[in-house]
Amino acid sequence: MKDQFIRITMARLKSIYPFKPQRRAVAAKMWVRFVDKNLAKKSVCANHARWQDEEEELNKRMNIIGQNGNTGEHYEKSH
Repeated sequence: MKDQFIRITMARLKSIYPFKPQRRAVAAKMWVRFVDKNLAKKSVCANHARWQDEEEELNKRMNIIGQNGNTGEHYEKSH
């Protein structure tokens, strides 16, 4: 996705920035803004979903400990 974005941006900026390194720098900055604006929202949601899953597991464990006390009776014996 990044390569395609940069390629299209470079083509569109050619008339404004004829010097290729400058055009590449502007295209890269545009990519960073695009990622910050659009893709960062998805990662926050993914992180939030992951935290909810972890929180549920921790709450289950704490409920078991609360029912049985903190003596370790709720864990299976490996012996």
